[in-house]
Amino acid sequence: MNTAAALPTDNPAHAPVDREMDHEMDRAARARLRMGWGQRAVVVLLLTGVLVPSLAAFYSYFSGVPLKLLAATNKEKEDKENSAATAPRSISLVSGQAHMLEVSQEVAGSLGIRKGERYSVAVAQVPTMMRPLVLPGSTAIIPGRLARIKARFAPARVVEIAKVWDRSPTTGMTEFRELRSGDHVSKGDLLGIFYSVDVGTKKNDLLDALVQLDMDQKILDHLEQNRAAIPEVYWLNQLHSVQTDRNAITRALMNLKTWDIPQAEIDDLHEEAKKICANKDAWLRTPEGRWVNREKLAQGGKLDPHKEAESPWGRVTLRAPFDGVIVEENVSMDEMIVDNTVNLFQIADVSRLLVTANCPEDDLPSLEVLQGNEKRWNVRTVGAASATGLSGTIAEIGYLIDPNQHTAIIKGYVDNPGQQIRAGQYVTATVNIPPPKDVVEIPVDALVDDGRQSLVFVQPDAAKCQFVMRRVQVTHRFDRSVFVRMTPIPKEEQLTLNEAEEGLLPKVPLRPGERVLTAGSVELKAALLDLESRPQAKPTDLLAKTKARPSTDLESPPEQKPKAGKG
Repeated sequence: MNTAAALPTDNPAHAPVDREMDHEMDRAARARLRMGWGQRAVVVLLLTGVLVPSLAAFYSYFSGVPLKLLAATNKEKEDKENSAATAPRSISLVSGQAHMLEVSQEVAGSLGIRKGERYSVAVAQVPTMMRPLVLPGSTAIIPGRLARIKARFAPARVVEIAKVWDRSPTTGMTEFRELRSGDHVSKGDLLGIFYSVDVGTKKNDLLDALVQLDMDQKILDHLEQNRAAIPEVYWLNQLHSVQTDRNAITRALMNLKTWDIPQAEIDDLHEEAKKICANKDAWLRTPEGRWVNREKLAQGGKLDPHKEAESPWGRVTLRAPFDGVIVEENVSMDEMIVDNTVNLFQIADVSRLLVTANCPEDDLPSLEVLQGNEKRWNVRTVGAASATGLSGTIAEIGYLIDPNQHTAIIKGYVDNPGQQIRAGQYVTATVNIPPPKDVVEIPVDALVDDGRQSLVFVQPDAAKCQFVMRRVQVTHRFDRSVFVRMTPIPKEEQLTLNEAEEGLLPKVPLRPGERVLTAGSVELKAALLDLESRPQAKPTDLLAKTKARPSTDLESPPEQKPKAGKG
């Protein structure tokens, strides 16, 4: 070291040794400060990673000449953009065709549009039958087949009610019981027997007129034989008496027939009159005649066992007017009937029932166009055959609309073999309405309805995965299918001004045989609206990009500034 060399010494022999030691110490210090090859490599790499990009960017900015590394990176980026632009899209618009999409096979498979070699499409067809119109309703007895049997005379006393054989619920043996609701009766069967003072009086009037006519006629016959020996006035008076008797008989007969007295009972009166006229003492053998002869009719409060049968002048019988079922009974034994407006029995013929159904006002035009044999329905209810129901006819379509339910009353008839159903039951009447002639039928899955327009996707070519979106006019909607108009639509109905302002499509008819998509329609609609809403696609080739670059990018690079010299 220099300090060691400057020290004075008095021994010149030791000087070389000190200088050698200083040299060794200096060499060892430099060795400690010297880096190895590994350290030098690390330092070089760090300096290269930090300084080289900075220097390269600085050089590129001031020189305007792109470096190879930067140029390679830009080229790779452009190649990626070009490859992305030139690669086929999954869903794309078909040029030259309005609202048409082309779908790749991969997307078609993922959306369910294509399954294997077949497309999920349905062919629009002319419908052969329409969805049945189901109307709720109920059954009722036909008014013309319901007999309300009343006492046409009052007062009257019930002396007998008809009885039928039935099994006793207590003893289990068959015995007689009185008629009740639900029993079946046949035409002419006895319902009950009544005694009425009025009926007895009218029958007596007829009997009196018959006897009087027989007597007056005999007198007139004798006068006819001796007419020359009697005054003319006497003969005329007798002739007038005969005419009066005949009128009385006619009046009495009309009264009895008005009260529906059986003809057999009227004939019995005629036979009784003959007996009275043939035997003058016949009346004396009646209870009344015997009583007039002061004979007692009762012994100890009981009827005389030798008393003859009473003549049933006040006896009235009620019989069933036709075959049917007793649906109401309001009479009991020994009851006094004082009101002739009360229904004693009601008998209904239930072999055929009235069906009353409620039809919504929207479906009335479909019913009114039915002709002849088309006005039929099948009625289903509890007790009837569940598979086919009971067949019947529609007789009347009500004119008035219920303002609360907005329905009209539909009346018809249905046969009731074996009396399977009862009056008042809830029923569903099914009417098969023929389909309209101007529609085609497609599945409901093919329809995309957003509340403003109804859209379908039609496949023009079965060999291409291309679909065009159309707006159609739906006329009828059902559970699994819809009816779409196939006839030309008037221009004023295709697109209104309000629809045009909202950007809706015009309505187009759907022809029979056209293929409509039944899967993925919602996704295709969203993709079509998205693609049509985008601006025109920018050119993707390198030349077009160069032309499309902004003018600032095409300017010459800035002049290089002279580097400041060392000064």
